[in-house]
Amino acid sequence: MRHLLSFTAAAAALVGLYACSSNTGGGDGFGGGSGGGSGSSSGGSSSGSTNSSSSGSPGSSSGTASSSSGSSSSGGSSSGSSSGTATCTTDTGPITGTVGNTGGSVSRLVFAVAGDTRPVNEDDPSSYPTSIITTIFQDIEKLTPRPVLVLGTGDYQFSSTGSNETSSQQVPLYMTARQSYSGAFFPAMGNHECGVSGSFTTSDNNNCGPGNPGGSTPNYDNFMSLMLKPISQTNPYYSINVSAPDNSWTAKFVITAANSWTTAQQTWLTTTMAQKTTYTFVVRHEASDATPPLPPGVAGVDAVLAQYPYTLLIVGHAHDYGHWSDEPQVVVFGNGGAPLSSGDYGFGLFAQRCDGAIVADAIDYQTGAADSEFHFVITPTGTITN
Repeated sequence: MRHLLSFTAAAAALVGLYACSSNTGGGDGFGGGSGGGSGSSSGGSSSGSTNSSSSGSPGSSSGTASSSSGSSSSGGSSSGSSSGTATCTTDTGPITGTVGNTGGSVSRLVFAVAGDTRPVNEDDPSSYPTSIITTIFQDIEKLTPRPVLVLGTGDYQFSSTGSNETSSQQVPLYMTARQSYSGAFFPAMGNHECGVSGSFTTSDNNNCGPGNPGGSTPNYDNFMSLMLKPISQTNPYYSINVSAPDNSWTAKFVITAANSWTTAQQTWLTTTMAQKTTYTFVVRHEASDATPPLPPGVAGVDAVLAQYPYTLLIVGHAHDYGHWSDEPQVVVFGNGGAPLSSGDYGFGLFAQRCDGAIVADAIDYQTGAADSEFHFVITPTGTITN
């Protein structure tokens, strides 16, 4: 059974973990270790509950990359980290700094995640879940402090790719709802941003886009022109960098496109992941163990992630949310309006704590309550902590 807090209590409890009152320790809060990880996921179809215990200890690596002693994470130092004697206290004040379409600098890293927003039936814009996704963005806007950015995990439409396509109607519905949030929005593409085309009989494993077997479909073109062009992105994959004003911590958000995989994307991803940052958040639509057939970019991304440290792999595709102890570096948010497989509609909220750890919560879109069974805290290296 889920135990939900009231909206006010939940918001206060969440933002209360974002700041640090003092730093009385002298060491690096997360010890040594660069977290690698296979990039595999327990995402598939699942319940929205979590068991966020981990066999690793803070500062150890939960992945396959070699560990090392001394410095923290994947480069840079964590904000306000200590040897463990500092205390985190409630701070609901505003975040200073800004994040725009090309990144930015902020005093505290707080972001939200929403994914999978589409009608039940193909080419039915009249049943588009406009009210749900509008409420989700309104909820995010009302949070104090307001998250500095929102990530999308894909699937903003359910359209055919022929003459009767409705992608040109559905994507604008999403983007209108998105205007309820005044911050930066960085969407990843999903399989429905391809649709069914070429020799593919399902969108699930379609590999679309210019030069790919699935070609440039109306779904892909509308995603690129209506969702990515406004943020000056010309490829379906891109990265955004955010840092502290004094560079005491750095973060990169790596947005991949598993359904538009190319050798160029693989080269870009390898180069991007090699750039050292305190935090690395990778966004991909499908989990590694999602129901097959899977697009080539799932294995492609996994192969690169196995070589580099990262904090979290954020996925959607499954119409629910979850986080599991056997894959602590993977989190699922696909409950943004598409027909649910379980759980409730809502979004993810991720906040930097005083010791540099990231606090994760799942928020219900109607009540604003946090799901206490989902809650977990993860270090920059991808290790579960308290």
